[in-house]
Amino acid sequence: MKALVLTAKEKLELRDVPAPVPQAGEVLVQVELCSIGGSEVRAFSNPNRPLPHIMGHGFVGTAGNVRVAVNPLQSCGACVCCHNNQPQLCRDWRLTGVQSDGGFAEYVAVPGANLVSLPDTLSWAQAAFVEPFANALNAWDRAEPVGGERVAVVGLGGLGLGVVAAARRAGHAVAVSDPSSSRVSAARQLGGKPIDDKADYDLVFDTFGSARSRRFALTLTRRGGACVLLGFADAGFELNASAFIREQKRLLGSFAYAPAQFRDAAELALSCDPSWVTSLSFTDVEAVLRQFARGDYGLVKAALRPRQD
Repeated sequence: MKALVLTAKEKLELRDVPAPVPQAGEVLVQVELCSIGGSEVRAFSNPNRPLPHIMGHGFVGTAGNVRVAVNPLQSCGACVCCHNNQPQLCRDWRLTGVQSDGGFAEYVAVPGANLVSLPDTLSWAQAAFVEPFANALNAWDRAEPVGGERVAVVGLGGLGLGVVAAARRAGHAVAVSDPSSSRVSAARQLGGKPIDDKADYDLVFDTFGSARSRRFALTLTRRGGACVLLGFADAGFELNASAFIREQKRLLGSFAYAPAQFRDAAELALSCDPSWVTSLSFTDVEAVLRQFARGDYGLVKAALRPRQD
């Protein structure tokens, strides 16, 4: 089969490799689409895994004749966190496409239990948003909204658009911010309005994760409000702890999702416009990763279509 293999920093090679052989409990998925997310951009720029490696954690395809999304998160299934329906907090969590080969290929072998059937009404392009929207649903739940809160979202990639969609589905007004006009336009289609940077908000979500965007998100958060961090662009940022304490803000982390949130994300993705997704062939992917790595996010969403070549 064809696969796009990360061989070194900022180096991808299109190779013919053996198709994976499913082990006990696994199913072979023919990849229809694999979205490009932040983890792929980070790994391309700074590989943090043994090489060579096939990236791609947010992919959908067919298993037999069934259209499926693949939940890439796996865990031990036996610890307290797993029993509490929080597999992302398992000490042995791992992601297909990160710790093992993923969807930058024609086929991937995955646990059958991690397959989620897709509704017939969901296009393949819309399905590109299932995995990031699952992340967004976990962040929304982490914020513990009770109704009527003023919501702001900083960063409008797949995670940010997912938070906008979740908040709007719950009936909240949402203010949005992103340097990319195309991503702001997509968020406005979902019902987002421009952020007023002189206002404050009850619930603020930073989905980009730079030191600058985190400080901006905390600035937007009202006294007593909650700021939820999802992004990984920078490892840390400077926090004025004294002001944070006096203002009694809540700072929350949000990572990945529970299985029910992943299943719910397929329905939420129906709110997406398929035109937001730019389809890529194998030979297109490296240039787009370079574009994202230098901070050019003009595309709302990019996704590899292995059968496009």
